[in-house]
Amino acid sequence: MNCLENTEKMKRLLFILILAVLSLSTYQYAFSAPTVRIKDLGYIEGIRKNQLVGIGLVTGLPGKGDSSRSELLKESIANLLGNFGIKVSPDKIRSKNSAVVIVTAEVPGFVRPGDRIDITVSSIYDARSLKGGVLLQAPLKAANGEVYAVAQGRISEVGNEKTVGKIYRGALIEKEISADISKNGIISIVLRNPDFITANSVKKAIEKKYPDLKVKTRDSSLIEVTVPDNRKQDLINLIAEIESIEVKPDTSNRVVIDSNSGVIIIGENVRIGKVAVSYKSVNINIGFSSVLNKEENTFLIKETVSVDDFVETLKKIGLKTEAIAAILKAIYRAGALYGELIVM
Repeated sequence: MNCLENTEKMKRLLFILILAVLSLSTYQYAFSAPTVRIKDLGYIEGIRKNQLVGIGLVTGLPGKGDSSRSELLKESIANLLGNFGIKVSPDKIRSKNSAVVIVTAEVPGFVRPGDRIDITVSSIYDARSLKGGVLLQAPLKAANGEVYAVAQGRISEVGNEKTVGKIYRGALIEKEISADISKNGIISIVLRNPDFITANSVKKAIEKKYPDLKVKTRDSSLIEVTVPDNRKQDLINLIAEIESIEVKPDTSNRVVIDSNSGVIIIGENVRIGKVAVSYKSVNINIGFSSVLNKEENTFLIKETVSVDDFVETLKKIGLKTEAIAAILKAIYRAGALYGELIVM
């Protein structure tokens, strides 16, 4: 009896243990939805990149610069020499070792004099290659016409085009670019991908962690946080705390098709409604009667499905990526794809 009782006890304990493991697994699955920081969803209005542009002269190109037909090159070299007291008529300049370029850069917020940024140079005229060239000092201006940086240096990387190159840390900031992160005592959070559900989730997450803060959702991309008087002198810490709050954003409702590479990216929420698809000798019916399944080479899906499941079905049938992309486009035009289709 004791042996039997012990055996029964062991069975009951094992059963309870299995239930506990299953319950734990279910719990982890139910609450394993990804969460991201507010910082990863959006940015603080006022903290933004600024674009700079300028015109420069690249030298040291071994016979691969602008041709002698370039009047712009002649004028640029003549002006450069004139700055050093050397007077030369543009008509007398014959050079194939230089090229006139456009210099562009993006400046992050809160840069100060002495900081360095990356720049991109691109040929204006008929230079064959910028590889190995040296950019001479070129001022970079913002949209307001003011000079904020000066660029100079050896081109360190040239792409397949050969007429576009990069100089890493090739520009020196000359003028501070400040940012107004609080307007009228309000911090504005701008979502990179506007969405009403996500905006509301951000609002609720901030209110949950900081019940004393006044939070308002203006639209699908803008959430405003009123800074209380006791935090106005501690604005940076407040912003850091808000940005670190984790939020569960709404899942994507997009299908993105890259026509060149054949890559298809599918959002979790995209579904396909009742539709019949015919491609060559294959028929796929979603949401129709099972009678249709009696037809040869016909595949039946009884209910609406996610695009992910639908694509997997097409792959099992043997359809290639190009055919799958064409079918998704046709379903979207038919109004049976419930989401946004983006073709690149």
